[in-house]
Amino acid sequence: MTRNTAAEICGRISMPEPVRKELEALEKQMFRQTEKELELLIEKLTVPKQWEQARRELKERLCPDERGMKMLLCMLKAAEKSLEKYQKAGIEEKIFTDTMKCFTRFVTEHMDSFGTYGFDRDFWTGRQLSLLLFRIGELEYEKTDKGEISIHIPSDADLSPEKCRSSIEEAKCFFAAYDPAYGEAPYTCTSWLLSPALAELLPEESRIRRFQELFAVSQWHRESEEFLSWVYKRSDIPLESLPEDTSLQRNMKEYLRKGGKVGEGEGVLKEREKAGEHGYHTCNRR
Repeated sequence: MTRNTAAEICGRISMPEPVRKELEALEKQMFRQTEKELELLIEKLTVPKQWEQARRELKERLCPDERGMKMLLCMLKAAEKSLEKYQKAGIEEKIFTDTMKCFTRFVTEHMDSFGTYGFDRDFWTGRQLSLLLFRIGELEYEKTDKGEISIHIPSDADLSPEKCRSSIEEAKCFFAAYDPAYGEAPYTCTSWLLSPALAELLPEESRIRRFQELFAVSQWHRESEEFLSWVYKRSDIPLESLPEDTSLQRNMKEYLRKGGKVGEGEGVLKEREKAGEHGYHTCNRR
């Protein structure tokens, strides 16, 4: 079993060089000697039923941490332990790398939004560290307490129908092999990308509209404002100051001006998509 340092994890996931250097300096300050309590909290970040409490305790311990870099370091050190769990389970390391690239994506998105590298998604990434959430192809898949698989859409995902269907096929095979309890689980998704409002804002042939076709949308949460962070990079920009760099941004801004609601849709993967084009999956089992 290979032992990986936080620096090596950064290399695996192509963390930006300025962030890597900052983390290296922080590590020298924070881990001059072994602190058993800190190490225990980091270990707990990889345990499904314990990571949320461990994260809260870490936030208190690491304060002040305005840009979240101390927390990022702790989570990357936890990723070392997550990799050991991947290896023990026999899960290919490509899935580990693709999954943990969420950290790189999040600090880069922070730069895009605020003009500086930072990490503010610690409320989310315990799922990746505790092997509840995996990126498989273009999409992410989270095992839930309801016995479902919740689909999440990374900001860099290619939403073309062929890429999404390929990802779903791979996910079905993955869970059948590594966690049979979820082998036949229903696949759900809650996202602004499933908002019925997008039918008025995007052409029918758009990739987002095609992505919606994979799901049977049953609920529309109109008041949710999650879409602001994804479409406009930030959620604290006044309506009149929202950027208009893309056709979606322009169309949505006008729609909002007129009192329209975007919100988010909630749906279940259609049975024909879950079953695959021919009604079955061809999996390369271990």
